[in-house]
Amino acid sequence: MAPPWRPPAASCRLCGAGLRRLLLDLGEQPLATALVATGQAERLYPLRVWQCDACDLVQVADALPPHAAAPRPAAPACPEAAAARATRHVATLQQRFHLDARSLVIDTAAHDATLLQAFEAAGIPVFGLPADTAFNTETAMDIAVRYGCADVIVAHDLLPHAADLFDCAAGLACILRPNGVLCLQFPHLLSLLQRVQFDAFRHDTFAYLSLPAAERLLRSVGLRVFDAERVPDDGGSLRLYACHAHAPRPARPGVRAVRTAEAAAQEGQPDSFRDRVALACDDIRGFLRIRQEAGRRVAAYGATARGIALLNGCGVTAQDIAYVADNEPLWHGRRLPGSHIPVAPVEALMRDPPDDVIILPWPGASEITARLQALRRAGTLFWTVLPRIGRV
Repeated sequence: MAPPWRPPAASCRLCGAGLRRLLLDLGEQPLATALVATGQAERLYPLRVWQCDACDLVQVADALPPHAAAPRPAAPACPEAAAARATRHVATLQQRFHLDARSLVIDTAAHDATLLQAFEAAGIPVFGLPADTAFNTETAMDIAVRYGCADVIVAHDLLPHAADLFDCAAGLACILRPNGVLCLQFPHLLSLLQRVQFDAFRHDTFAYLSLPAAERLLRSVGLRVFDAERVPDDGGSLRLYACHAHAPRPARPGVRAVRTAEAAAQEGQPDSFRDRVALACDDIRGFLRIRQEAGRRVAAYGATARGIALLNGCGVTAQDIAYVADNEPLWHGRRLPGSHIPVAPVEALMRDPPDDVIILPWPGASEITARLQALRRAGTLFWTVLPRIGRV
């Protein structure tokens, strides 16, 4: 295995201050976004999560060398549930901001066609930027020339993956019409900390945002948050609605509600995040050890980046889990990075039912297990993780 790559010292991505407060050190990890072929060498990179003392932004500040970039898996773990959420989201945007066939929506991070199809079904013109395209001011100007500016910009999970937060935010501002609305959504730092979601920390996710951090960034490019809401997507996300600073959109009560919830959580958490992560990892390793000692065969479901990060954070290997079942044919026959657990088709679960299945994309555990009822009837037990492992 190649020696780990050592990055230079880093400063805060939002305010530029030196980083001194280490929230979590996950050691040397492979990239969680690229499955490996048999015999393929892996490169390890430090995975350290910092919290800035000056602005409180939580971030992975270690830069990766350019060749280390790898595409993120785009397919949702539960396509049906994702489609239903997208339809509801589009209906809300359409009603609230009076979208019709004369409007233009720009999706700046179209990870798959789910949201685009929902807008098209509603008769709303939409342009989707492929997820593997870096969004910045240069990209935004090209979009403006080709398609014009947007009545609504949808940017789901865009900011966390932006290496340059300011360039990304400035791009959003420059393609938003004067009275347009920017709809941002990203994993909420509050939910990550409360539910001990250390599986969310990855090399390709640079920033983990709270409401104040997002507001500070948007203010720097002339945008203002006028509404906010917490949604259950992906284990707990924050959805923000922003506009140009002087647009006639009054602040809504949701902004105050989220700010109050964040402040209360910060005051009410006595244990360190690092200690709670250690307990969660001990819980998972203990579960696997007990199952192994009882002679039970354990498999997992979902070769997602979060699942890969969780297994590597816990030090789980192919000695602990027989295989991971996944719907993506391109991954079958490959192995997860780090743990080297083989990836098999979902049909393998029925051909040779395991005693236990751990649902790695745990935010969608109920939808996933609903599709595997035949396996449950065969006697297999389903388990979810974080903050503690438990039956589904």
